[in-house]
Amino acid sequence: MSTYDITAFGAVADTAVNSAAAIQKAVDAAHAAGGGTVLVPAGKRFMCGSIVLKSRVRLHLEPGSVLLASADIGEYVNYSHLELFRKSDFCRFWIFALDAQEVTIDGSGTLDANSPAYVTERLESHTKARNPRAQSVVFLGCQDVVLRGIRIINTPSWAVRPAGCDRVLIDGITILNDLGLVNSDGIDVDCSRSVRISNCHIEAGDDALSIKGRREIAAKYGPCEDIVITNCTLESHCCAFRLGCESFVDFRRIVFSNSTIRRSHRGIAIDCRDAAVIEDILITDIAVDTIHSHRVWWHEGEAIWISQVPYVPGHYGDDSKVARLRNIVFRNIAITTEQGVYIQGADGEHHPSDILFENVHVHMRKHTKHPCGFMDPRPNRPGFLVAGSRGIEEETPWGSLFRHDLPAFFLDRAKDITFRRCRVTWADGMPSVYSHALEAHEVPGLVIDDFQGEAARPDLSAIRVEGPQPVIR
Repeated sequence: MSTYDITAFGAVADTAVNSAAAIQKAVDAAHAAGGGTVLVPAGKRFMCGSIVLKSRVRLHLEPGSVLLASADIGEYVNYSHLELFRKSDFCRFWIFALDAQEVTIDGSGTLDANSPAYVTERLESHTKARNPRAQSVVFLGCQDVVLRGIRIINTPSWAVRPAGCDRVLIDGITILNDLGLVNSDGIDVDCSRSVRISNCHIEAGDDALSIKGRREIAAKYGPCEDIVITNCTLESHCCAFRLGCESFVDFRRIVFSNSTIRRSHRGIAIDCRDAAVIEDILITDIAVDTIHSHRVWWHEGEAIWISQVPYVPGHYGDDSKVARLRNIVFRNIAITTEQGVYIQGADGEHHPSDILFENVHVHMRKHTKHPCGFMDPRPNRPGFLVAGSRGIEEETPWGSLFRHDLPAFFLDRAKDITFRRCRVTWADGMPSVYSHALEAHEVPGLVIDDFQGEAARPDLSAIRVEGPQPVIR
């Protein structure tokens, strides 16, 4: 297939000039010819607004090349005219493909999405930015998508979003975002199937890697299935790896393996709050390091966080619906954390269940300056209480933060949870709010098999169980 150098179509290596029209001409020419490579030449920087990729077009960034996103939101196509986006604020995209086949972005150059252009204030706790902000690389309804090798930096909103796609390969890319900027996600896999993500490094202010099914596209594109994430390094001021949160589709056969999570405010999260089926999930061979954060952020540094607490009415979903979990496995997880493992259910039918923790080692270590001694089930409805809490620490628009001692494993209103060959250790000099190795409230079907670990303080038992007593082997 032929190569189409964007400079031959009028692109100017000058970041004061918008070269979007010229780049689009190169894309259209390659597509019209039946396919080809659109070349961003080595060592040159180009600025552009929205670009639409098409079937059998490969956007190739040579070494040292940069595409810089326009600072003017008016230079992005607004897709609010599409039925799928009429009720969504996520309707502006920088590099976009719709219903395309065999579309590729690769090379060793950089996509700079220009988030500093949106920043209004930088605080010690977080970065404030103006809205609206464009998502950076979005594939909607596409098949055989490839992203390989490139760097994506400074994304003001989500960096990469395969939505309603089949057969996606994301390999060896680097995403570097402002760690203080809310909504600057790394990769969001949305209503997609047969997705492989490997060898990636992601630093993101919001979720580094998220699997979800957004409401506005769920009915058309269906479930998230057959997804493999491996050999990745993740860092986030939100969740490093999240499954759910927006779960208006089912999630099946998902593997997250052989990866590391560092200095994140929450490590691995499963939000099972909508009517989705979440089943056959394997999370294995992961090293996790999580820390406490400034109060402006949700999350208290949990290494693993699973919640089935109903949302604040109107926040995300229909709080009358209940998720169903089946065959969720955490295996060979090495954790160093300031908060531990947190599993939270609620009254009624909201009980996280059928979860196995096998060979999970939790080392509790407090080393940041942020205060500790709180449980964070947000978002949660008014009147919700965490079992064993010492009262509400703070009320927020998204629910309550609770004062609570900190065990290494905490379970509240769950069922059919198994711990097999798990271990808890404590660093020296832990604050007095740290407590049991395992604490459980109303957890029928709890099995504790070959569990090792003492409490943080000699005056406490290693294991505290309120309600149905566990099977201990």
